[in-house]
Amino acid sequence: MESLERSNAVIDLGKRLISQLKLGDDETAQWMAHALAERIKDAENAPPEARVAAQSSCAELVFQLWERRYSLPTQLRPLKSLEPLLRTLNSLDTTSGPRFRFMQERPADMKVDKTVEKMLDLAVKLDDAARILVHYFLAAAAEEAAEEAKPWIQSAADAGADVTLEVRVVSFADDGLARSSDEAKIARETLRSKIRKLEIFADLAASHAADLRAKNDLLTDEADVAEPDEE
Repeated sequence: MESLERSNAVIDLGKRLISQLKLGDDETAQWMAHALAERIKDAENAPPEARVAAQSSCAELVFQLWERRYSLPTQLRPLKSLEPLLRTLNSLDTTSGPRFRFMQERPADMKVDKTVEKMLDLAVKLDDAARILVHYFLAAAAEEAAEEAKPWIQSAADAGADVTLEVRVVSFADDGLARSSDEAKIARETLRSKIRKLEIFADLAASHAADLRAKNDLLTDEADVAEPDEE
């Protein structure tokens, strides 16, 4: 049997869903809101001998609707503020491929020219620094999107609904503030490492941009010379 606190949390989540479903004029959503309101009414007013069954029936519908939170009409989705972030995270997902995103890793025993080795090492460092920048902007986006989503996530968590995905997404906004001297030391070392990587990234990017600019100027000059003089 569910505790009274959990039952109340389920009903609170249900009432939130009803308010959300009523925002638009979608007939199916209106019908679902009405059906859920009836089950909540039954759960709240059922006599003692029927209360457990009524609460279970109410919880079943609440959880079914929550499971469909991303398939509701767009304007009715309770967590629509998180959806652009979810799409971006999905597009950046690299967990299904090799660790090194751009090519297969070379075998450990393969001999590589020192110049090539240096270029490959720089490529890996640049990729690492780029991930730091990507994470920074994802965290900023998560912090912004989470403000609207947090009440929903808390309500669903209190009710025992599945919010695993949403909690992981919102955690991007948490920098993990240290609470002990050891944690603070690790945090400082991590920040210094990120700073060094980003400084290398900035220097290499500026150098490569200058090289490309010089090549562009050369190609432009060659194109001007090749053009016939206008008579």
